Amino acid sequence: MNTLVKELYEHAQQLPLEDQIELADLIYAGTARLDPEWEAAWQAECERRWAKFERGEVEAIDSEVVHDRLKAKYGWS
Repeated sequence: MNTLVKELYEHAQQLPLEDQIELADLIYAGTARLDPEWEAAWQAECERRWAKFERGEVEAIDSEVVHDRLKAKYGWS
């Protein structure tokens, strides 16, 4: 890691967590190289899932419930 990158990282570590997340999102958005085929496939999958939800074929589960179940299943803390 070059000196500037290390210095920027150290400064970023001093930011509040929310700002660190926002900075990471900005860096990712500015550097991500998205695959149009993958993006199209993911868009179609999202639409398929939403349609199933709207038809009542699946129900929404609160993310906290999902996280609690995963923690219990895999012993995460």
